[in-house]
Amino acid sequence: MNQPFSDHHTLADLLIALQISLQDSGLWECEQPSQEALQSQQPFCIDTMSFEQWLRYVMIEKFKHLLQSGSVLPNRCHISPMAEEAFKGNADVDLDRIIGCLDQIDQHLSGQ
Repeated sequence: MNQPFSDHHTLADLLIALQISLQDSGLWECEQPSQEALQSQQPFCIDTMSFEQWLRYVMIEKFKHLLQSGSVLPNRCHISPMAEEAFKGNADVDLDRIIGCLDQIDQHLSGQ
């Protein structure tokens, strides 16, 4: 099998698992950010939206676009540490499951 295709297929599966974990934790149904909020230049758009908004409307959407267009995927990714910080103390969130999904995405894109 072609390696880039395999990498894209694996990322697609990992994104589905992340979406399901966000849905199960009640984080998927977050408000869609404004166009202005999406223009943030800060990492994770931390100044304009919640982390769950960034995951759903920025990260996942960008990865979907890369997958659909067959574009080259990033070769480094470190999202799970930010998730640990963003969701710390939120008892309603299955943090281990979400962090596990993000760790898998980080490792996959970083070639680990």
